[in-house]
Order: sequence, then C-alpha cells, then structure tokens
Amino acid sequence: FPSLTYGIQAFLWWNEATRPCDLDMMRLMNFTHVKQMFSWADVEPVEGEWHWGHADAVVDEAECRGREIVARLDRPPEWATVAAGDAAAQPPVDLDAWGEFCGTLAARYQGRIAAYQVWNEPNLEREWGGRAPNAEGYVSLLRTCAQAIRAADPDAIVISAGLAPTGTVSP
Repeated sequence: FPSLTYGIQAFLWWNEATRPCDLDMMRLMNFTHVKQMFSWADVEPVEGEWHWGHADAVVDEAECRGREIVARLDRPPEWATVAAGDAAAQPPVDLDAWGEFCGTLAARYQGRIAAYQVWNEPNLEREWGGRAPNAEGYVSLLRTCAQAIRAADPDAIVISAGLAPTGTVSP
C-alpha cells in the first residue's frame, strides 16, 4: 500500500441498508481501505453451491464509494472441515477445497480487491477449528490460498493473518 494509507474493519455483509452510510463515514474519516470478512461458509455453504449476492453487493458498493477492500478469508463451511482427530490434517480444513475457494473468489474479483488477508488469529484455538494452534498447519493453509489467489490475480496482495495477544498460556 502507499504510505499513509489507513483502513478500518467493517461488517458490511448482512445489512444492505447501512452499508452505504458506513462506507460514506469511512470516506469522511479518510480511511481508504476497508477490511471485510468474506467467510467461506457464507460464499459456499454447500460444496459447489456459490452464493455471490452479498459479496457482489459489498464489492460494488465499496467501489462506488471509492473504498479499497481488504478481504479477510476464513470461517470454513462445515462440509470442508477436517476432523480434529485426523493426525494427517494439520489445518482445520480440506486444503484442496480451501484453495478452490480462494482462487474462485480472486478470479471473480480480479483487480477489484486490493488485498487478501488469509485467516484470522490462527494462534487461537477458537480460530483454528477448536484444536490446538499449529504454525506449520497455518503455513500450509497460507501457501495454498496464496498460490490460488496469485494464479487467479497475479497482482493481488496477500497478507498473513495477524496473531492475537492472549496474555495466557491457554491454547
């Protein structure tokens, strides 16, 4: 991003009535970028069944209001999660299906999404599918998604998930 670029996290997905107002307020506050969750479970709730309505509306409205999107990709649908007891599966999701989601989303919005944040706080058990966090597993998840995004949109920026400060020694 250019220097002195500022962004804000928003929840523009479900409320189409407040979306334009929220984006206008971001503009008035000089936030150029808006981070918005593009949850896999919302976009592909059933394998192979793509629901683009909310995603299209968010991207269209942000463009209309001159805001750049940082898409946070996470929250897998139930059909794509991997059982916690499966020792061979370090990430909590089927990596092939995850890569397909990341690549399909990037292809649909090629050049219209400024950056993609891959997952959220993978050092927390609740963000890692209810299992102990796994750095090697996160790298696999990040690599799979980044490769799929770059294949679909070579100019896309890929951002690794930030880690959460926990202040405890819990998972």
